[in-house]
Amino acid sequence: MSLKLKLGSLVIIIVILFIGLMWFFNQNIQRLEEISIKRQAEQALLNASKGLSASKVMSQLDLATKYSVITQINSDVSLMQTIIQNSLQLENKPEILDYLYNTQVDLIAIHLLLKELTSKLSQRESIVQQNIFKLDIQLERLANKVEALVIVYEQYLATEEANIKETYSLYTNIAVAIMLITISIVFLILYFNILRPVAVLSRFTEEVLHGNYDFQIEVKSTDELGKLADSFNLMTKRLKDSFTTLDAQNTELQRLSKLKDEFLANTSHELKTPLNGIIGIAESLIDGVTGKLSEPTKANLIMISNSGKRLSTLVNDILDFSKLKHKNIELQLKPIALQEIIEIVLILSKPMLDKKPLQLINNVDVNLPAIFADENRLQQILHNLIGNAIKFTEQGSITISASIIKEQIQIAIIDDGIGIPTDKLTSIFQSFEQAEGSTSRTYGGTGLGLAITKKIVELHGGKIWVESTLGAGAKFIFTLPLSQDIAISLSANSNEVSNIITNTNPVVTTNFINQPTSNASKILIVDDEPINLQVLHNYLSMQNYNIVEATSGYEALKFIEDGLIPDVILLDVMMPKMTGYEVMYQLRKNWQATEMPILLLTAKNQIEDLVQGLEAGANDYMTKPISKEELLARVKTHLSLKSLTADNVRMKTELDVAKQLQQMVLPKPEELQQIDSLDIAGFMEPADEVGGDYYEVLNHDGHIKIGIGDVTGHGLESGVLMLMVQTTVRALLLAGIDDPEQFLNIVNRTIYHNVQRMATDKNLTLSLLDYKNGILQLTGQHEEVLLVDINGKIKRIDTFELGFIIGLESDISKFTSHRKITLQSGAGIVLYTDGITEAKNIEKQQYSIERLCQIIEQNWSKTAEEIKQTVVTDVKNYIGKQKVFDDITLLVLKQK
Repeated sequence: MSLKLKLGSLVIIIVILFIGLMWFFNQNIQRLEEISIKRQAEQALLNASKGLSASKVMSQLDLATKYSVITQINSDVSLMQTIIQNSLQLENKPEILDYLYNTQVDLIAIHLLLKELTSKLSQRESIVQQNIFKLDIQLERLANKVEALVIVYEQYLATEEANIKETYSLYTNIAVAIMLITISIVFLILYFNILRPVAVLSRFTEEVLHGNYDFQIEVKSTDELGKLADSFNLMTKRLKDSFTTLDAQNTELQRLSKLKDEFLANTSHELKTPLNGIIGIAESLIDGVTGKLSEPTKANLIMISNSGKRLSTLVNDILDFSKLKHKNIELQLKPIALQEIIEIVLILSKPMLDKKPLQLINNVDVNLPAIFADENRLQQILHNLIGNAIKFTEQGSITISASIIKEQIQIAIIDDGIGIPTDKLTSIFQSFEQAEGSTSRTYGGTGLGLAITKKIVELHGGKIWVESTLGAGAKFIFTLPLSQDIAISLSANSNEVSNIITNTNPVVTTNFINQPTSNASKILIVDDEPINLQVLHNYLSMQNYNIVEATSGYEALKFIEDGLIPDVILLDVMMPKMTGYEVMYQLRKNWQATEMPILLLTAKNQIEDLVQGLEAGANDYMTKPISKEELLARVKTHLSLKSLTADNVRMKTELDVAKQLQQMVLPKPEELQQIDSLDIAGFMEPADEVGGDYYEVLNHDGHIKIGIGDVTGHGLESGVLMLMVQTTVRALLLAGIDDPEQFLNIVNRTIYHNVQRMATDKNLTLSLLDYKNGILQLTGQHEEVLLVDINGKIKRIDTFELGFIIGLESDISKFTSHRKITLQSGAGIVLYTDGITEAKNIEKQQYSIERLCQIIEQNWSKTAEEIKQTVVTDVKNYIGKQKVFDDITLLVLKQK
């Protein structure tokens, strides 16, 4: 049973008992109130009996007064009867029934006497007096009996009251006992169901807190606390499993961390050998060990040497980080002159200034006592702190000062740089932490320098801290122990320092724009690292490209604003102040990806970096180190894609022009309406790729020339050929040439010669019809001509024997002939191109000549315009959403 059910049942029982006790107490109180009322009635009865005794002197009264007294006695006797019968309720009390009976008998007798006396008051005095005497005796007897009755009744009431009070006291004790028992039961329920389980849970919690995960709570119930205990047991089991797994993982992590540190240390040591070889060989080549080298070669070798030294510094940092973590660094302590070593570090740091208007000031007193430190590690501390100051200071000064404080020397490096945010003043000394670590950060670095510096200072027994306000420079302060001895000369020699300074910052000469050929592709390289620019320049310079170099995003955008339109941009992502992503956002506002391809080059190789680059507008993405062959292949691919895009744009322009030409040569609706004898409707809709369909209806002095043709191929040439046909036909018609065969031959020769001049393989099929007074003369080879009689029946006329392909041969006279057709009123012809009959639906089925004929026959009773519209609608519904590959042309003529 759940705790809720137990407590609920107990509450219901308590409520029932409480209601029962309240009912019982209420009953007893009512009985006591009834006894009190009966006592009042008893007193009234006793008072009435005393009044009867006092009336015995009635014999001395006059007649009128006697009458009044008798009336009062009668009233008192009636009251006594009422009290005895109604108030005292004595009928059911056996112990006083006899008293009651005798009293009632006397009351009846007195009533009778009073009645008799009342009737005889007007009679003789002696008779009245006799009855009054009887009444006095009877009243006295009644008074005695009433007193006896009252005494007996009072005893009864006292006994009954005592019984009620005794019962009330008993039930009160029972109620108290029940309440005590109830409280005890409630306490026991709470103890066994709440307090005791809570105590067990508390003990369980303490056991878990002390790491005893084998402690289990015994579950004896299924109530809420039982479920809670179950949950605690399950939680303990899971905690035990989790901690077991965590311990195993921690052990494995410690093992892997140790392996990682060993790997870092071993790898760092192994890297130092080839790095020393690279640096040494490069420097020996610069010195001319193999002979005199050209200046560009020396510049490239100096870059190799400096890159090797830069990598060597990074390797040393990683090695030191690993050693410091395991406290494996042993300091070679000796007295050192602080001013001298700071001067050497400042000399070595000057090449880092580049072109910054920045002063390096050594304010350390020459006479300052020596410090007790490791010379190499002290240089490392100073290089890190001064190098950081130079990195983060664009102009102003960097000052180094020192003072003696409590048997230690306190050294301060103060700069006028960008400062450090307050929330970063502590975290910058942690491993891999930097004040700025975003993609667009202005300053590079691994984040190990300050962490290593702090460890080395602490190994010397000193402390390091920083004071800074954002935008107002920084002050790095550290302490080192004083030496009691005189400083020993430094091991570094001036020649070595001079050599390092000479080779620290070489100037590599590159052309702003190389121009191998006037039409060579332009490639813009954007990178803030000179070594990366030089590498890319070396890769591309051998491929006959014009190369433009920019050292920042702002510079690249400035080149393009000034008119440079590169064919491909090689863009670094992580650059100071403006990232490669931001450069792309700016470029893509005006240049599409097909117009200006951008290839991102970056050391970031995560999937999210690739997605971000492509979403920003990049065409391609390469991660460093970059393979020369892959880079050249991708550049070539993007150049080819750009060229193809340009060709597509040109072709689209040609198609647009061809479509315009095609629409321009078509007859206007008002021209067709001017022909009185014929009802004519024409339709021509070019496909996505213009094919060169052509139809014409020319009216000259009642002589109507009708033509329909289909030029082979697509594009602008087809549109031009179509325009030539229309011009030739119009010129011949105006010249008055009536012979249909001669007309066609002249058209063919004209088109043939133009095709030869254009050096194109275009040609066309062409049918010409001469109409006059209901007579049609048909000549030329094209699709079948549909001859429709007045009832809508169609006769298909093959045109193969009536001509030859136009523009293919110079003379087609031997292939041409004509056919005469007479049109009755209501009859007509339908001309079309194969764009209708060969149109395909989604199942690749052709529309067919048979379906065309069926639609025409069903609708021939309509006007030419309605027939045309019905056919066109049916063809388009048949094609659906399929691509239209050929022009759709239809011409309907009906004899009026």
